[in-house]
Amino acid sequence: MNALKCLLVAACGTVLLAPAASYGAEKNAAGFLSYASHDELVKAARAESGTLMVTLSHTQAAVDEVIKLFTSTYGVKAVGQEVGQTDSRILLELTAETHKGDIVHLEEELGLGNYYPHMYKMDFLGMAEKKVLDIPVKMINPKQPNVVAVGSALAGVSYNSKILPPDLVPKSYEDLLNPKLKNGQIWVDVSQASGLAALFVVWGKDKVIDYTTKLGEQKPVWTTGATRSITAMAAGEYAIGSLNHYHSVIRIREQRKAPHVQAVLLEPVPVRLNQILSINGKTTMPATAALFIAFTAGDKVQEIFDRAGPIKASVFKPGSLPNKLVEGKQIAFVGWDDVDEIEPLQKRIFESWKFPVAQK
Repeated sequence: MNALKCLLVAACGTVLLAPAASYGAEKNAAGFLSYASHDELVKAARAESGTLMVTLSHTQAAVDEVIKLFTSTYGVKAVGQEVGQTDSRILLELTAETHKGDIVHLEEELGLGNYYPHMYKMDFLGMAEKKVLDIPVKMINPKQPNVVAVGSALAGVSYNSKILPPDLVPKSYEDLLNPKLKNGQIWVDVSQASGLAALFVVWGKDKVIDYTTKLGEQKPVWTTGATRSITAMAAGEYAIGSLNHYHSVIRIREQRKAPHVQAVLLEPVPVRLNQILSINGKTTMPATAALFIAFTAGDKVQEIFDRAGPIKASVFKPGSLPNKLVEGKQIAFVGWDDVDEIEPLQKRIFESWKFPVAQK
């Protein structure tokens, strides 16, 4: 009886391992799974049952467009949701092992390292290097080969061309310290200083703090929220803003039909990783999830990111708008080794502005 039980257990184990083996899947010494070819990955994905659950940091309309394109291309079931303000909740669910989604959007401000223990070990880097997947290698975290950034975020200086005199349109960051821009001419978003923090990659942290201290001495208008602030600038409340998400400026200019809202990319241009994706360690559809992430790095989805983002495709994707916009320019690229430095440096920047704080 015991011998029969052992045989049954062994047989069950063989059945469980068969799907991976039959589709050319293997694990490396570190336990990361990869497939021998793209065709084998597609076969494995089509053999999985269920509906892939995806979370992306794009509008719901853009998410729906990507999902529709993916399902029509590969004939697998998938649903998608805009991440919105749910990043913190998702991280808590991952930690508690209760999150139901298969594709996870990683929010760098919550600390990427907090996500890593809960991610499925899929070797995107190895498959990209072997050309099994058409993903630019620089999109993938070299130390965490299961994490991929399929988008980028540029930062630029926005201004209202109806209010700001042409001779005050900045050509360098030092131009924002012009005495003519003192006392309420500039607005600075106190809820987001990631663009300013990104400059440390080229300038070093001390120079960033020296610069932000001087920017605070300009006595700007302190605002909260880029969308609200850029909209107010479009309405004529402000002349010029500090560094903000470039895509936010362009989106509001298009939505408001406000051609007088302009943006300039000063050098070094801050470029940050965006749309950082990985696979939930509890997924039952790892092949489909891997196929989806690879799909988002492709031309058709990158075009959607640029159009609907707007301008949120990867800077590493040849022909993307971010790639074209920074061509020939010096950039301050916040890479995988630098991303965890942004949040602490933002806190130092806020301190450099010397806001009053409650005293005990």
